[in-house]
Amino acid sequence: MHDEHTIKQYQMNQEKRRQAFKELRYLPLFYLIPDEMLIKRKLADFPRDPNIVLMSEHWRAVYNSKQFQVMVLDTWGWMMWQCLGIRGGVDNYSKNDPFVKMVFYLPMWASLVAEMGITTDYLASLAPGTEVPPITMEQAAMNCDQIAKQFWHHPALKAKEVWEVVKTHRCHKDYSNQMSHVKMDFHRQYYHTRAKTKTVPIIGEYGENGEEEVIYAPYTPNEYAEVETKIWFQGFLGLLNEKDRQIVSLLEQGYTQEEIGAMLGYSNHSGVTKRIKYIRGLFEKFRKDELPIPKQSALGERKKASAKDPSQTKIKAE
Repeated sequence: MHDEHTIKQYQMNQEKRRQAFKELRYLPLFYLIPDEMLIKRKLADFPRDPNIVLMSEHWRAVYNSKQFQVMVLDTWGWMMWQCLGIRGGVDNYSKNDPFVKMVFYLPMWASLVAEMGITTDYLASLAPGTEVPPITMEQAAMNCDQIAKQFWHHPALKAKEVWEVVKTHRCHKDYSNQMSHVKMDFHRQYYHTRAKTKTVPIIGEYGENGEEEVIYAPYTPNEYAEVETKIWFQGFLGLLNEKDRQIVSLLEQGYTQEEIGAMLGYSNHSGVTKRIKYIRGLFEKFRKDELPIPKQSALGERKKASAKDPSQTKIKAE
């Protein structure tokens, strides 16, 4: 009889624990962040024993703090973006991009992770004193790959269908202010640079005169568009010096101006800012066909440019 009472009491306590842990909805996501990233964000001392977080007023306050929530949000958004297979870093896109909104939506990731068995109920089942072991970057990458597959194939999210709509209806507001390959490619296709735009008739609704209206819309063939874009963009890169090409490449990889400045030997990021401003101005002229595409040799090396070639103008180092 005593044993039966003990079991019931234990079951009641477990139910209370499960309900209490539901208030820590994003704690499973925290434990899936690699230890290396937690150290950089100065959160390596956050308890690996979820029961300590549950019972300690101090650690519950840390969990509920804006700093902690933003850290989990930013880290998960960055990690998952790497695994979704979308071209360009997340910094290449603005907060208006539909997939940026999705990737930084923590409730969605918490639900997907829960469907894979990593839930607050699991944390509640751990005996006090049991720590969730830290994971490496490699383990985190494997986990994110599995979660990404769940994301793309989830019947409720219909992410593949959404992606098809998004990528074929891009607009300027989808991209951030920084220079990137994806933004340049969009500009090139949007403005039909170096390509003749032809029109195709689209039958519209009946007009005021009762006759069927014919609307002419621009049409650009998509066949070989990616290869054509790369060739076009290589032409633009040929106008830049080596350091400016490195800046463009690092921006595409998602590095900040401060990080680029440190990597390329600038005393501060203002030097990088000036170079980006120069590159943007040059790109605008190039996009409008106001600059020549540098000729290429059979080995892909640039031929000697004329004195008027803007790439030969000496640029004072920042």
